[in-house]
Amino acid sequence: MEFVYIGLNSDGLPLRGRVESVSYDDAKKQLRAQGIAFSSLEIKRSSLADFRDLFLSKAVPASFLSRISHDLAIYLRAGIPLKRALLLQEQQYRSEPKNARFFSALIALLDEGKSLSVALEGQQIYSIPSFYLGTLRASEDRGVLAAVLNELASYIQIGEQIRSQLKKAFIYPGFIVAVSILTVAFMLTSVVPKLTAIFETMGQELPALTRGVLAFSSFFASYWLWILVLIVIMVAVFSSALQTRPEFRYRIDRMLLSIPVVGKIIQTSDLARFSAIASLLIRSGIPIVKAISLAGGTLSSSVIKAQFAYGTERIVEGGKLSFSLASGEHLELDEAFIGALAVGEETSELPSMLESLSELYMVKNREVITLFLSLLEPMLILVVGGIIGVIVTAMLLPIFSLSLG
Repeated sequence: MEFVYIGLNSDGLPLRGRVESVSYDDAKKQLRAQGIAFSSLEIKRSSLADFRDLFLSKAVPASFLSRISHDLAIYLRAGIPLKRALLLQEQQYRSEPKNARFFSALIALLDEGKSLSVALEGQQIYSIPSFYLGTLRASEDRGVLAAVLNELASYIQIGEQIRSQLKKAFIYPGFIVAVSILTVAFMLTSVVPKLTAIFETMGQELPALTRGVLAFSSFFASYWLWILVLIVIMVAVFSSALQTRPEFRYRIDRMLLSIPVVGKIIQTSDLARFSAIASLLIRSGIPIVKAISLAGGTLSSSVIKAQFAYGTERIVEGGKLSFSLASGEHLELDEAFIGALAVGEETSELPSMLESLSELYMVKNREVITLFLSLLEPMLILVVGGIIGVIVTAMLLPIFSLSLG
């Protein structure tokens, strides 16, 4: 439960805030432990924002996680205790209810004697990535929390920049697709029906292409709402199957990997992600088997994820990661990646090699995406132009045949 309070802090300054607790008495204990003399303490009433949060994803926004990691690293390096740093963060995000509750929950768990990694795992506001929790856990054991938080912030920020570039890159193709759909829908529902009345007055047999376009236009105009509902249902069922049926997700991912350029983008993106996370985890002191397992679990493709899971099993049995990944049955990974891993294992420089690989594949991924978009845009224009050309041709054929006759 969440409680709101009004009171004075240890310096005698007025204070208003929230605290996460399992009961009223426990909330009072937490406030006293923080040196807060409260004059009012009551359960926070539900709001529209709280109701909306029930239907939103619990995955923590990457930008938010990067920002607070960077800020916590600064506070800790300045000698500010962790709890005080989190209180400063809570005050900073007081205008954002969900984020404020997140910090309140962390502070409450710290008051119970929990470490930061355990508190992050125990709070119920956001779902924190497993690799992030594992890295923090190792850094707490080694006493290098501030340095690791800064590295985590940098990695997450780089990932956000790549995602932002991808979104910007697909804006123009997405615009073309949207305009194309609207244009074709307008022609089928407004232009073609008006020409139909003209063709009926001609009293002559229409070409097959014209009859086909007219039939499709009539069908679309009559059932467009049902078509839209069917598309929404199909998308919902497809998305649900991807989330709940691993075998279906595996088949779809394998199909995507088989598409020439698309498969290359997916693989280079996942290899860059794996290399960056695995390098960070190993350098943070996490055993290599655990690091490979955590990094492999963050991959987007279930096929590539299965390949790394197979590699982790072979490492436990005493094999090398490079050989295990090369001999996996799920897919053939990039030979350059396998070769670089082998060199890193032989020279005992695997973390450095993984860091170099992450930089290499991030650059390579940008190049592949640029190539893909350079091919996609003219293809979309050709497809759209072809569809519109078929419709226009179908409408002009009867007029040409009439003039020739």
